[in-house]
Amino acid sequence: MNTKRAPIILLCLLSFVLASCSKGGSSNANLRIVNVIPDAPSVSVQLGTNAPLVTGLLFQQLTQYINTPGGSQDFMVSANGGQSFAINQTLSMGNGNYTYIVYGPVVSATGLLVNENNLPTVNSGQFNFRVINAAAGIGPVDVYLTPLGTDLNTTSPTVANIGLGGIGSFIGVNVGTLELRVTATGTKSVIYDTLPQAFTNGNSYEAVVFTKGSARLVSVALLDENNSGTGQVNDNLLAEFKVLNASTAGTALNVLVNGVIALSNIPYQGVSNYVTTPAGSSTFTVQATATPGSNLLTLVATLNSATDTSIVFSGPPGGLIPLVLNDNNLPPPALNARVRFVNVSPGIGPLDVYINFGQTISALAENTGSIYVNETADATLGTAYEFDFNIAGTTTPVLKLPGVVIIAGHTYTIYVVGPSNAPQGVVSQDD
Repeated sequence: MNTKRAPIILLCLLSFVLASCSKGGSSNANLRIVNVIPDAPSVSVQLGTNAPLVTGLLFQQLTQYINTPGGSQDFMVSANGGQSFAINQTLSMGNGNYTYIVYGPVVSATGLLVNENNLPTVNSGQFNFRVINAAAGIGPVDVYLTPLGTDLNTTSPTVANIGLGGIGSFIGVNVGTLELRVTATGTKSVIYDTLPQAFTNGNSYEAVVFTKGSARLVSVALLDENNSGTGQVNDNLLAEFKVLNASTAGTALNVLVNGVIALSNIPYQGVSNYVTTPAGSSTFTVQATATPGSNLLTLVATLNSATDTSIVFSGPPGGLIPLVLNDNNLPPPALNARVRFVNVSPGIGPLDVYINFGQTISALAENTGSIYVNETADATLGTAYEFDFNIAGTTTPVLKLPGVVIIAGHTYTIYVVGPSNAPQGVVSQDD
């Protein structure tokens, strides 16, 4: 062999090896996938052109660790069986354990790769704990781990001020059976609460905070780093609701939940703020403010964990009609506002809805709500729209609402209320 050529050959071989390493050929990773995209019933995840690692992974589900090549990889996520990718990003893994969290609305879905290697060693009698914020639209959060019933007003957060997409540092927490609660950063208003659970000496836990679409409430997936990548979603014990008084009698209303006053003196066409209440089945009773103790209506409704609900009461006091609506307060697409329409004018019949004179919703039946639609809007001053309502299938308008300003980043419901011969519009910003 020509001795002058040997170094060149060795250099070429070394370059080939390094190139192979950079493409993930010499390392293996264990990858766990968590789906918390609230408007994606399921997702599929693949790395580059390889076969999918997982298909049909439902919202709030997670895999155990899957052995996969390390190195630089194209993480490609499709949602709801779609042929295009809601997420397509290049990320790098070495040897060891990683969790890939997909979160946010489908239109702006994001993937977060969490390195779970080189976990710190904790003192005896403690466990590792950190927080990951994947709750789009909620803002930064504080997390408390306390004995059951501890007054948060006298307690500092265990973990403070974790912003969206943030991965907190591990800290040591004393073992015990603890209640996990979440608040918006800097407040003591609880937006997540769950049953106490035991945390094991020496183990490491990650609390992934995410949203189901509420304006304020969150859920938590608790990941265990010491048991083959297991984890579970612990349901929030809380839900929230708001009320619109659309009673044609024009009387103010009180609303009780399980016999306790939750809202008082809601005027005609008044829309309350969201009220936090236990999730699950509850009994709502409605009374006229002028005649407390005399029920006008009793309604049993189920409010799902960590969700927002709007309840409308229309019709005369002797025949109140309830309507329960599931609210979507996820952030709308950039530079858009989200709008929904609700027909609660008794006797008016189905309505066609026009936005800036173009028909958008057809034959919206009485006592029903429409799908949400997205409309472009300014993010600071808002954009004025005209919303018109015609008798279905005709050009006969029954209500015109010109100059309604909607602001990008917010969600609105526009209600048609009142008697059919003189309907009126109520515009509510829901988030």
